[in-house]
Amino acid sequence: MKTQMILAALPALNEEATIAVVLAGIPREIGGHPVWVLVVDDGSTDRTAELARAAGAFVISHGRKMGLGDAFRTMLGFAREGGYHFLATIDADGQFDPGHLPVLAAPVLSGQFDFATASRFADPSLTPRMPRLKRMGNRWVARLVSRLSGVGVKDATCGFRFYGPRALDKVSCLSRFTYTQEVVIDLAMKGMRIREVPLSIRGERASGKSRIAGNLWRYAVLSTEAMYSVAHGHSPWRIYGGPALVLMGTGVIMDLFVFAHWLSTGRITPFAGLGIGGLFLITFSILLLLFASVADIGSSNRKLLESLLETETKRKRKHLQAVSREDRDDPES
Repeated sequence: MKTQMILAALPALNEEATIAVVLAGIPREIGGHPVWVLVVDDGSTDRTAELARAAGAFVISHGRKMGLGDAFRTMLGFAREGGYHFLATIDADGQFDPGHLPVLAAPVLSGQFDFATASRFADPSLTPRMPRLKRMGNRWVARLVSRLSGVGVKDATCGFRFYGPRALDKVSCLSRFTYTQEVVIDLAMKGMRIREVPLSIRGERASGKSRIAGNLWRYAVLSTEAMYSVAHGHSPWRIYGGPALVLMGTGVIMDLFVFAHWLSTGRITPFAGLGIGGLFLITFSILLLLFASVADIGSSNRKLLESLLETETKRKRKHLQAVSREDRDDPES
């Protein structure tokens, strides 16, 4: 197999307690493919960036906290601009064992899958100890993602992932808050082959508190918003068309009943309210259909832009094939 480049990318926010250990555990070669490491410092106020540079990683600092979604887009942009073939994402908080990267990458490197995500719940024997509310929340999110994407997943929030060239070229993310659920839906709707890899993962951070799930209500609201956004962007007719037809059918039946009553009695009482309700449902359904039509135009434009970006990414990767590892390891190159 031809040697191809892997980028292992870590979003980090005040992770000085664990960043050095995590970086030290990342293999520098997987399946014969060299691995480079990137740390996206999302506004840390401690020594996270300093320790990452000392460990030999590329470091991009946002300067202030931008959110996990923005950190992912920074990682994605770096991988595409650098001509990397594969992208691995791993958290810097010590929950994931970087030594498991070869296991996670295997389904993608074999060519059988385009995207692999670690799963804490696919194998019951590997399910970590965690608060009951958090486990219930993860189960609910996984069911919703499975329903929206059409691909059954047990764990939709795990950030330990491996992207093959097709997934790396096609994936997109719009949310600032997080990216994990949105990416699964996005890739599934683009026909990517997705594999869950059961792995032993810590149920809680090695130190500190989660910056994402610290407020469960906020997490639930913003995650639902992100999932709705990506599903709406890919399938507006599915999101709005079905409900519109149900509302229109209900409204028509209600009004036909009132009309039949008027034909037989010459009056609409006592069903005047039913007739008005039917007209309201029909009107609302028409508005939903118009909204779906407008959203479909936006969806088409998004797909066109993503297609152009994919073409440009492939062009850059081909152009950078000749760049040697020594040049990439030189910050001035």
